[in-house]
Order: sequence, then structure tokens, then C-alpha cells
Amino acid sequence: MLGRRDPQRSFFDAQTLPQRVAEDSFYGRMDAVSDVLFSDDDLAEMYCADNGRPCLPPSLTCGVTIL
Repeated sequence: MLGRRDPQRSFFDAQTLPQRVAEDSFYGRMDAVSDVLFSDDDLAEMYCADNGRPCLPPSLTCGVTIL
């Protein structure tokens, strides 16, 4: 099953911790554009809709792979 990323930001997102992740760093810029670069719907056809438990969102997996 396709897991989806929650559109609501969490406490652990890079933009909510400006003292730890600078916006002009690679990680800050990656967080700013990750919603545009990676969409869960782009990879939805690779997942079974009615079998198994929900996976990690593909958008999150792609972002981690790039990092």
C-alpha cells in the first residue's frame, strides 16, 4: 500500500529548526524544494493498492536517497 506524506509540517522538519539547519545550506534548500521535486503520486503505480501495510511515503524515500 502506498504511504502518503502528511501535508502538515511536524516539529522535526528542517524549517522549524532554524538554529540547527541553515536555509542556505544544502539541507535547507533540499527541504524547501522537496515538495516540488518528489510527489507521492509520481510513484503510486509501483505500489499495490489493496495488499500489505502502508509503506514509507515515496517522496520521503526519494529525498533520503538524494541526501
